[in-house]
Amino acid sequence: MKKITKLSLASLAGVLLIFSVAFKPDYFEISKQLDIFTNVFKEVSLYYVDETQPGELMTEAMESMLESLDPYTTYIPEERVEDFKIQTTGNYGGIGASIRKRGDEIVLTTPYEGFAADKAGFKAGDRILEVDGKPITGKSTSDVSTALKGAAGTEVTLKVERAGKIITKTFEREDVHVKSVPYYGMLDENVGYIVLTSFTDKASKEVKAALKELKKENELQGLVLDLRGNPGGLLNEAVNITNIFIEKGKEVVDTKGKMEEWEKTYKTLNSPEDLEIPVAVLINRGSASASEIVSGTLQDYDRAVIIGQRSYGKGLVQQTRQLSYGAQLKVTIAKYYTPSGRCIQAINYAERDEEGSVVKIPDSLRTQFTTANGRPVFDGGGIDPDIEMEPEDLSPIIISLYKEMLLFDWVTEYARSHESIAPAKEFELSDAEYASFVKWVEDKDFHYDTETEKALEKLETAAKDEAYFADLQSEIEGLRKRYESRHNNDLEANKAQIKRLLEEEIASRYYYDSGRIANALHSDKEIAKALEVLQDKQTYQGVLTASAKQ
Repeated sequence: MKKITKLSLASLAGVLLIFSVAFKPDYFEISKQLDIFTNVFKEVSLYYVDETQPGELMTEAMESMLESLDPYTTYIPEERVEDFKIQTTGNYGGIGASIRKRGDEIVLTTPYEGFAADKAGFKAGDRILEVDGKPITGKSTSDVSTALKGAAGTEVTLKVERAGKIITKTFEREDVHVKSVPYYGMLDENVGYIVLTSFTDKASKEVKAALKELKKENELQGLVLDLRGNPGGLLNEAVNITNIFIEKGKEVVDTKGKMEEWEKTYKTLNSPEDLEIPVAVLINRGSASASEIVSGTLQDYDRAVIIGQRSYGKGLVQQTRQLSYGAQLKVTIAKYYTPSGRCIQAINYAERDEEGSVVKIPDSLRTQFTTANGRPVFDGGGIDPDIEMEPEDLSPIIISLYKEMLLFDWVTEYARSHESIAPAKEFELSDAEYASFVKWVEDKDFHYDTETEKALEKLETAAKDEAYFADLQSEIEGLRKRYESRHNNDLEANKAQIKRLLEEEIASRYYYDSGRIANALHSDKEIAKALEVLQDKQTYQGVLTASAKQ
């Protein structure tokens, strides 16, 4: 068995000495618990019956401790620091493509426009066989992703299979930048549209550049800012993006934490880009953190109409602390408050129920605040939209088609047999093409479970266990036949939604991610509502001056 070295024990003892000397008497408990932990770690490492790995034990202990606090306080070991940086900057060295695991295979799903994989001719649907001569069989997506990444200018050899053909190419990695604004354009002659998917360190520059371009090329009379599914990012970028639409010197967010240095008011520092243009902001349940700062602040100042569903409700601020040996700690240091004074944090991680589960703040306990125009807004549960829209939920068949990659695979075959398609905004599948998709799926012997099917199986099992089956058999069999009849027609019953997803995926194969977004515009109900509001000044002003939520 490996022994703990004298050096490592001395280091732990040193930590205890620092705590005992540096901290005030009220930190005695910290010193005490560290002492206990050090002894437990030593005893387990020395005497546990099987071989132990000190690094793994310590990581497990740290992660379990942090998990008990909140989902955002996390330990980042040295080997994951680069991945963490990618989240905040959108920059990395690699081939510029996303991958996905399918069974034992790793499939290339999206080559990024203009980057190394795209320029080398790799396509969505290519099955990766080897990276630099090493088979990827049994590897995770994380393992393969790490192998594909590397410093710009270094060579990588990628071997893939495409429609039965083996393709091997050696090419150079590049500096890859994942855009925070993957698409911007016009929804009609006068209303612009900007999609913001993350708050990296270049997000505000990208939004500002997109707005300037739209104003330069068009008579812009309204703007839709789409924050749906945007999980957030850098707080400063949220302030800078808000600053595009509100004047210099305005409060955007207050942060309040344990340390005085984290008690801070963030204000706009620059001249705005446009104070007059009507703005609609789209949010949903996936809009969090920095997205909520932008939408909440614009709502508090009555500067934009918020449309969609209530946002996620993450009102916590994290800071990255440097640790020894290149590791980092991302720790929650404060809560943030919008200009009206509300904190939109939906879950109180400091309080747990009897089973140890976190407590979501009920609507009945949310406190009312007011916007600049006196409209009521509430804390404790995310940003409530001014105009609420019903979310479009995916049916079980669509979820299963996605999980089994049947939508993806059919589109891969479609793209291989069609050299080109209509412009992304105009492209539509014909009914005949959809019928060919249905037949293709049926030939795959596709089956998926539904809650109804599970309930029928439970009913039959319970009836047999309780000796009711003889009396209920005909009714149960009748229900199953009617269910199977409806179930077998699900591809046709969900045609509109499935067809739309196929069209978006096809558009992405020819026009990349921007094509996917452009194709979805014509069928997006929330965008249609935003257009309706922005095209009617009376409606727009009515929402922003209403004494009660629409």
